[in-house]
Amino acid sequence: MVLQWHQFGFPWLVTAVHSLGGIIGMRLLVATGHFKPKHLDRQQKRLLWIFSTLYTVNIAVSNVSLHYVSVPLHQVVRGTVPVFTVLISLIWRTAPQGYSWRVYASLVPVVVGVGLATYGDYYSFTIVGFLLTLLGTVLAATKTVVTNTILVGGYRLKLPALDLLYQLSPLAFVQTITWAAVSGELSVAWTFVRSLQSDSNPDGVYPLAMALIGNGAIAFLLNIASFTASKNTSALAMTVTGNVKVVLAVVLGCAMFNITLSRLSTFGIGLTLVGGAAYSAVRLHEAQRIKDQASKSIV
Repeated sequence: MVLQWHQFGFPWLVTAVHSLGGIIGMRLLVATGHFKPKHLDRQQKRLLWIFSTLYTVNIAVSNVSLHYVSVPLHQVVRGTVPVFTVLISLIWRTAPQGYSWRVYASLVPVVVGVGLATYGDYYSFTIVGFLLTLLGTVLAATKTVVTNTILVGGYRLKLPALDLLYQLSPLAFVQTITWAAVSGELSVAWTFVRSLQSDSNPDGVYPLAMALIGNGAIAFLLNIASFTASKNTSALAMTVTGNVKVVLAVVLGCAMFNITLSRLSTFGIGLTLVGGAAYSAVRLHEAQRIKDQASKSIV
């Protein structure tokens, strides 16, 4: 919304606004007595700093790669995040029991569907751009696995969702605003904001400011929902949900900006949604089967 309606083409600053929303939101929860942060020792803080750096580098690589590849190709490659999540989970043994063939089968429509939904110019890219996009995909999968591990007790942390958001928001804000300054985005954005203010339009900055404030508030709520969901499910489930989110964003964008979907894109959206539903059904069935087996062994 901010990027499209207000021509605010500054992704690092938008990410910084999201982090600032987390800082303000969590401080308000602390001030009103709804949240008490957990005390962390020096080693735990160091681990969180490393994780926040992974988060920032992931965004950086994704933003840079978009300069060298087309958006459709970028979405197709990023749509393979569930595949890399499976590989990383198996290598790091965060899913020691592995996955059944039904889970693997349900991932196929989720990945293929994103490719069809975002179909377009797949051929405008450079080798460097493709490799950067692939690296960003691996980093995104790694970030998801690490997030889930931290929330469920890995790396000596086991942080509640709100604690993770409380600790990460300031780190992410400092890192993203620093990157915006180093890359020159901050100075360009300042020039853009000043251009909105004129004698004929004294309130030119006000709509953008309100949009950014609203964007930060929504990001705060979404981060709470995302971290809470990640704590209560698996990293793979989060990446499958991420693919479903991509196709729903396509639908919402077409509705908001009056764009007609092609038949191929419509089929891809449906395929991704069916795959997401199939994955959920398979995981629920397997969880129930494990529960039933545990009950029988107790008896």
